[in-house]
Amino acid sequence: MAKSSRASTRKANNQRLAANVFGPVEDARAERLSARLLEIAKQSKPPKPELPMDAQDDTEEKAEEKAQDETSMEVDAVKPSKARIGSKRIDKRKHTKSSSMVFRKYGDRQVAKRKKSAK
Repeated sequence: MAKSSRASTRKANNQRLAANVFGPVEDARAERLSARLLEIAKQSKPPKPELPMDAQDDTEEKAEEKAQDETSMEVDAVKPSKARIGSKRIDKRKHTKSSSMVFRKYGDRQVAKRKKSAK
């Protein structure tokens, strides 16, 4: 009979594997990662490149433009979009089942039978 994963022998085997096989592998990996992180931390950081003076002038001009925009008339401003007042759920379209095969209705079949029997 097959042993389930809850069987005591299976659990004991898994614990032994975790301690003897997988444990040392995980410890070695953790040591390698910590050594790599320490090496990266000890390296000096590269100096930041200085911004050219033109970039600072551009930011000042943008700030002035924003100030002018704020003082301009708010009549031409874009109206904020209205939030949904109703439920916040998205209305999903209801799909009706449409079969690829179409059968005649019962009444149509009866009419066809009557016509056939009348002839």
